[in-house]
Amino acid sequence: MTETTEHKGPSTIAKAASLGMAALGSSAAGNHFAGNTVDHADHGHSVARWVAAALSFVGFLVGGLLFPFAMVPAVIVCGVFQFLALIAVVVLNATGFGVPDVWGQLKAEAAAERASA
Repeated sequence: MTETTEHKGPSTIAKAASLGMAALGSSAAGNHFAGNTVDHADHGHSVARWVAAALSFVGFLVGGLLFPFAMVPAVIVCGVFQFLALIAVVVLNATGFGVPDVWGQLKAEAAAERASA
């Protein structure tokens, strides 16, 4: 008999990736990590994620083009773009430019159900 992900649960790598995505504000990852099913995938539907993706893409593209030419200072600057992308998504999520906190809403609903039972 072949076990499916439904029987075994997510792999260790998927759990780690989901935890990291949830830390950066991904509502779909947080729900998946908790074992819930999500009826939609929330990929990039916020200003925070678009800004972070753009910063990361620019850093990767320019750094990748300059790396073979041994332009170390330029490659370091492009690495800084990767770090700025992480900071940007966290700051923009905190200031309200991310997606709504579905994970917090689900926790509140579960707590309300437990209290009423």
